[in-house]
Amino acid sequence: MQSDWFKDWFSSEEYNQVYFHRDDNDAKKLIDLILSKVSISKDHTILDAACGSGRHMNYLSSLGYYVVGFDLSKPFLLEAKKNNPSGNFLRSDLREVTFKEQFDLVLNLFTSFGYFSSDEENFRFPKNAFGFLRKGGYYVLDYLNQDYLTGKIIPYSVKEFDGLKIEESRSIEEGRVVKRISITKEGRIKEFVESVKLYPKDFILEQFQGFGYSVNGLFGGYDGSAFDAETSTRLIMIFKK
Repeated sequence: MQSDWFKDWFSSEEYNQVYFHRDDNDAKKLIDLILSKVSISKDHTILDAACGSGRHMNYLSSLGYYVVGFDLSKPFLLEAKKNNPSGNFLRSDLREVTFKEQFDLVLNLFTSFGYFSSDEENFRFPKNAFGFLRKGGYYVLDYLNQDYLTGKIIPYSVKEFDGLKIEESRSIEEGRVVKRISITKEGRIKEFVESVKLYPKDFILEQFQGFGYSVNGLFGGYDGSAFDAETSTRLIMIFKK
């Protein structure tokens, strides 16, 4: 498995074609849920980690919050800057980023977690973030529900629109959910891979508590539903320093 799959995939123009159904409403629902569960005022500072094209950050900015966003993908950042010219963006790898600035809320959303080969790499950002999170601040992780995904995985799907044929094959391999994506356009085929490490809820809790965080909330969907290992599509965890 290509260990740096995200560099090619997130820098491709095809990514947005595959995930065209992800719209601003998803981002608004999740942000509204988070804001209803944490104590954050407009003079507080928010960090959007692996911010992508800035859907969550743009909505927060429109509400009057000061947000800093970072991502490794240059195309994502260019799109984010185009949509939010006054936004505060920087380019960095989750494993390497550090700040002297202190934040009141750190967001790690839309499964921007579990990309890397080792547990140490995957948990390095939340470990480091504890150092630039203010006392009483929050860290929010929006992640896959391993139990639900393992039981409900769709091995193959295909969709066609605007002259594109997108085929997606999914499997669980060595504790990772792997998606192989084949995109055909005008007879030419491009292939990409996604690979995300699957972690059980209790293991994540143990790691975060070991860093010094306490659990402040646990949800199973963007609607704020209670987490259920068998039925919840998401695992949304709110931690507090």
